[in-house]
Amino acid sequence: MARRSKPLDRYEEKRDFGRTPEPAPGAVRAASSARFVVHRHDARNLHFDLRLEIGGVLCSWAIPKGFSYDPRDKRLAVRTEDHPIEYLTFDGVIPPGEYGAGMMTIWDAGEVEPVDAAYYGAAGLELGEIKVVLRGRRLRGEWHLVRTSRGPEGRGAQGAGDDAQRHWLAFKSKDRYAGPKRDSAWGVSLEGAPRKALPRSLRAMTARDEGEPFDDVEWLFEMEFAGRRAFAEWHGGKARVRGMRRCPQSVADGLSTLRAESALLDGVLVALDEHGRPDAALLAEQLTARGANDDVVFYAFDVVHLDGFDLRGLPLTVRKAALRTLVVGEAGVMFVDHVIGEGVALAEAVSGAGLRGMIAKRAASAYRAGVSEDWLRVPVEPSRDATRPIVAPTSMRASAITNPDKVLFPVDGITKRELIAYYEDVADVLVPYLAERPVHMLRYPDGIEAEGFYQHKAPDSPPDWLDTIAIPRSSREGEVVHAVCNSRRALVYLVNLGSIDLHPWLSRIQHLDAPDLALFDLDPKGAPMSDVVTIARVLGEELRAVGLRPCVKTSGKTGLHIVVPVAPITGSDVRLDFDQVRMFCEAVARRVCRLLPDIATVERQVSQRGGRVYVDVQQIRRGQTIVPPYIVRPVLGASVSTPLHWDEVVTDLDPARYTRDVVRARLAEHGDLFASVLDNPQDLVPAIAAFDQRLRGA
Repeated sequence: MARRSKPLDRYEEKRDFGRTPEPAPGAVRAASSARFVVHRHDARNLHFDLRLEIGGVLCSWAIPKGFSYDPRDKRLAVRTEDHPIEYLTFDGVIPPGEYGAGMMTIWDAGEVEPVDAAYYGAAGLELGEIKVVLRGRRLRGEWHLVRTSRGPEGRGAQGAGDDAQRHWLAFKSKDRYAGPKRDSAWGVSLEGAPRKALPRSLRAMTARDEGEPFDDVEWLFEMEFAGRRAFAEWHGGKARVRGMRRCPQSVADGLSTLRAESALLDGVLVALDEHGRPDAALLAEQLTARGANDDVVFYAFDVVHLDGFDLRGLPLTVRKAALRTLVVGEAGVMFVDHVIGEGVALAEAVSGAGLRGMIAKRAASAYRAGVSEDWLRVPVEPSRDATRPIVAPTSMRASAITNPDKVLFPVDGITKRELIAYYEDVADVLVPYLAERPVHMLRYPDGIEAEGFYQHKAPDSPPDWLDTIAIPRSSREGEVVHAVCNSRRALVYLVNLGSIDLHPWLSRIQHLDAPDLALFDLDPKGAPMSDVVTIARVLGEELRAVGLRPCVKTSGKTGLHIVVPVAPITGSDVRLDFDQVRMFCEAVARRVCRLLPDIATVERQVSQRGGRVYVDVQQIRRGQTIVPPYIVRPVLGASVSTPLHWDEVVTDLDPARYTRDVVRARLAEHGDLFASVLDNPQDLVPAIAAFDQRLRGA
């Protein structure tokens, strides 16, 4: 008699638990409540694994393109083998040669609530239709899974048999969370926010007075609206403004549209006159009126609690990013926008609008009750002839954007407008890495799923203010005019052309034949990230051993870059040329490969690497480029090339987690971790001598 298969047989058959860190299955136990986890699985092909707790195991689907909040966007979900409950907390690297080799990280986790018993559990699997409400830090609201081929699921669910039976579609149901251009409920993860009940009472965070407008990239600046400071709450299907007997109907209507089941917003109640400016007398009249008070607006500038999570400990930039998506934009509740770093320019706009002040807030600050040094009130003298209407700070953007709603990252829903907004936010730290260098553009005018192309020459008929340099061709007559990105305005102009990332030369226009950057590019091409990390740390130790101070950053894709800024030879204006710098770097790379022969190689041919990480120094040549820090890469997730502390280069490092919002928060908290590349160039001559001595002693 054949043995009856157990739910986790296929899971066990596919794995050697002596080699993989994945958990061996324990006893199958049904629970009274259900949970879910989503793993970001960076295997041969990046995908997301959705796992729902059903019948004591985790029923799993691989979703190649991830999640979309647009109900019209149906994503393929391939049913895979069931996983043990212990997988709810698994996070690690599956080694090469093992099933599912690659990095497995928890992208989201939370509770599952069946919409209807008929569409969940064994009944839903048999029917081929599952409807659930997910309550995680990214995935919220109702989701739908439908098998594309009806009929009993059979062994197909376990990874064998009829492939058609394994193919499902995953999509968002139409609810308050639904909407285009997002893969998470509010565009950011609430990682680090504890689960807590909605606070019954709360003291507001308030600003101390500051004298003059100022510019500082670690601060963001908002218009100040004269009105009544208040907390607005949406909970249990009811709207209220704390401290008031009756919530203005316009505000209640606006709160009812929030993309949340529960939210507590900090802001100010304002009544606007016929010129669109706050009117204190009109507000008092509206708040005491018995009838309609549709002229009252709640301007929300912070969110302190959201769907069961206490956000007060998160950086302000993360809270505001969530608030931007949370507030739909109905007339009764409006999002207070901000600018980063440009307080003086905003003060001029505030003055022109006839307002009397703005608020400066430290971008990395948590929300703390009472007067804080992290919030500053900056008074502004209003223009006497102010006739301009109140405008959002985003209208201050320097250059016109063409086709701003063009979606450049279809899976992630990121538009050109959103990409340029990021580049403007980080322009002060990014532009110095582009300035005074010829720049190549990697253009995707129709988005990253269409064909992209490198463009070396500057755009035809560039504006007069765009700096350019004509460089003779190396192999034939003539010259090529390259763009030089020396300003925020130039950055926005080039990105507006569809240049998702910009690649500057390793040398400056003053010394085109002499690099001032030495680059080690660690390219895994399928090798595990743990190997990249090991090589990076050994390479860093080798460079430090000869007196150099290397910096490290993610490439923005799957690898790491180690960079040493190169100075003129001490005591002279003489500079090392490309061949000299490359020869030194190649010698260091070969030494590292001798120390780590099983995981590191300098072999350029992918087919000859044997699954090892390529330590590439061949880009150190005239006309070759580097991916600068803070640039967005044209990949799923729109990850950013991000500077790291060396103590962040650890086994479970995941370059894909460094997204635009993460980078904004890191800049606010840490500043520019790559600044020494600009400020502290290093003479390679003594390092070359020390390395030669090191080799002789090895």
